This record gives sequence, C-alpha cells and structure tokens, in this order.
Amino acid sequence: MSDGAIYTKKIIKNGLTLLTVPIDSASSVTMSIFVKAGSRYEEARLSGVSHFLEHLHFKGTKKYPTAKKLSEVVDSIGGEFNANTGKEHTQYYIRAAYERLPLVFDTLTEMLQRPLFDEREMEREKGVICEEINMYKDNPQIHVESLFEQALWPQTPLGRDISGEAKIIRSVRRKDILDYRDKFYRPANMIIAVAGHFDEEQLESMVERDWGHLNGKRTAVFEPINGKQTNPRCSIQNKITEQAHMIVGFKAYAYKSRQNFPLRILSTVLGGGMSSRLFIRIRERLGLAYYISTSLNNYLDTGNFMVQAGLKVSSAPQALEVILEELNKIRDQGITGWELTKAKEYMKGKIALAMEDPHEKLEWYLGQEAFVGKIKTIKQAFAELDAVGAAEVKRVAENIIRNEGLTMALIGPFGDKTVFEKKLKL
Repeated sequence: MSDGAIYTKKIIKNGLTLLTVPIDSASSVTMSIFVKAGSRYEEARLSGVSHFLEHLHFKGTKKYPTAKKLSEVVDSIGGEFNANTGKEHTQYYIRAAYERLPLVFDTLTEMLQRPLFDEREMEREKGVICEEINMYKDNPQIHVESLFEQALWPQTPLGRDISGEAKIIRSVRRKDILDYRDKFYRPANMIIAVAGHFDEEQLESMVERDWGHLNGKRTAVFEPINGKQTNPRCSIQNKITEQAHMIVGFKAYAYKSRQNFPLRILSTVLGGGMSSRLFIRIRERLGLAYYISTSLNNYLDTGNFMVQAGLKVSSAPQALEVILEELNKIRDQGITGWELTKAKEYMKGKIALAMEDPHEKLEWYLGQEAFVGKIKTIKQAFAELDAVGAAEVKRVAENIIRNEGLTMALIGPFGDKTVFEKKLKL
C-alpha cells in the first residue's frame, strides 16, 4: 500500500505544530485544531471543564457572535464541523470541499482565538451538558465503560468521566473557564493538522499570519498513575435493564509501548470480528449475548484492555465464567499460526479501509504526533505488525491477563453482587 506524499511537519517559532497530509486525489479537505489537554488534566473541583470549554467554543465569536451565525458559515458551504474531548486531548475540526480551505481555516481560527464566552450562553449550556451527562448515564452500554474506568483507576483524574458531574458543571464560573483555557490552550500545546487537497504554501502562510504572533510555553501536566492493583475489582450497578452490560478487563500499555501490536493481535483473536473466539463461543454456540467484542485504549503512561458484552440478564454469571475461561486459555496456550496470520490481515484490512477517508487518514498521523512524538507511516506500521510472532503475543497475554489485575464492571438488575464477586478470579 502506497503512502503517496505521506506527511509534512513544521514547528513554528512559538512552538505550534503544523502537520499536513496531502491527498491530491481528494475532493475535500479536513482541518483540525488539536489541544493536548483533556479531562485528566483537570482539578477535581473542575471535573468536566475541558468538555464544557469545547462546547463554549461553538457558542459565538467576535466575528460570528451567535451559535447560529457560526453554524451558518459552515452550513453555507455544505461542510461538517464538530469537536471531541478525551482524557488527554480536545479536538475541533471542519471538513469541506477543498477550495473552501481559507474559510475553514478562518472559522476554526476565529472559534479558538476569539470566543465570546457570554455568561448567558454559559448558563444555558450548563443545562445542555447536564442533559448530556444524564443521557450517558441512561445508556448502560456507554455508562458501563465509565464504571470500569472508575474501578480500574479509582480516585484519579483518569478514572473520572470526561463530561464531569452535573453538580460541578453547575458551579463552574466564567473565570474558571478562562483560567483553564489560558493554561492549556497555548501554541506549544497545540497542533494544526490538515489532510486532503490543499495548497501547502497558502496554508503555511495563513498559519504564520494568524497564529505566529501568539506566545506562551507549554504548561500541560497531569497526575500520573501510581499504585499497584493487588486483587480483582468488581463494580456493579443494580439497575433494571432488559440486557446486562458487562466489561471484564485489565490495565495495559501506554502509547509508546512496543507491546501494543502484540496486544492488538491478542485482542483481534479474542474479540475482533464475527469469527473471533469470544464471538463464536459466547454468541454463536451458547447464545448468551447479542454483542461481544474486545478493545484497548492507550494513554500517555498507561492503557487498558477490555472485553465488553451485552448479555441476557439470566446468563450474565455463566457468560462471566466463559469469558474468564477464554482469557485463561489464550494466556496459557497462546494463539495458533493461522490465528496470527488472520489477525494481522484483519488489522491491515481495517486500516486500509479507514485510509480511504481523509479524516481517518489525518487521525492516523495526528494521533501519533500528539501522543507518541514519532510518526510511523502505514507501510512502517504494517512492517512492524508483520514482525510480531505468536510467542510475543503469548508473553503479552501472560503479562496482562493476571488475577491481581482483573477488573469487572456490570450494569443490570443484580441485587446480589456476591454471585459475581465469587466467580471473578482467573
């Protein structure tokens, strides 16, 4: 698979990074402004402020004083704009026809540099965010992941919900927003990234003109994960639901770890696709679940690996037993040569399909630049993936799948938690 012109990276004098991924055949362009700060950078008293600030950047600027006027700019060119907040980042982006890049650039620059933060809008938006929090809590398939992270990293910023708590959001003041923004929204802590069809010289000129004058050193720091888990942990929310939602998982690796490819292969064999071990056994053979899959998340100093399933309520105890059996089996016996080959080709295929989308291609390079500081091209990543052997996958399984690190979260009508606590052991 060819990477074409691949990417370019430039750091301007104030520390701002410009990352470009040219795709000359594209008819669109995607621009992202990426801030290296998210919910784990927050003080406990301001939990959710990163996400709140993200919302407020859409509520009007000096040039476009209302949310309606700002939206009309993007709607008038048939563009798409959105944002997202994570544990370690906040990102704003617009996607539009490639000839609209100057307007896209102007709009995102206006949003990030000249927001109004009108106090009346802030108060209204508090209500919106509180309802968003309620929506997530009412969706057990989403909320179970929050319970899992709280159990995995208790009493830490990484274990808190990105959206925060309603009572905290209601107490946030305009000054809190401005102080947080001033601390983290600094050029040296930001990346402007563009992918698609565009004029590189024109883009660099616009960046220098509108962003080169800003000053401020990077000040982003977070509370590192300390302490060691010594026993299985179990978090169960007793709630009337038609389906039980379960996560079983472990702490895993940071972004820079060389063990991530072996772990991704392990994850694919266990729960990647409809021919994976867990899908075949839990859904196809036993009929215990509608969905079951595996996934992993990386952070700057840690990560997690998890099995997630939507289960028949009455079958949840049995499903837990089977999941633990499969985890034990892959740890003790490893994977076959055929499974290794199939997992690698599955992963390559998913990446190849994603790279057809300029936005996904941008995310590939942007994520590495932001969190690793060193970019692998797709070709380089495939070569590293191909070099992984079954023995490495088994070593990772032995390292990750350990009784003392086992963590479970569950939502469903379960008044007696001891049923699961007794079964939660490898």
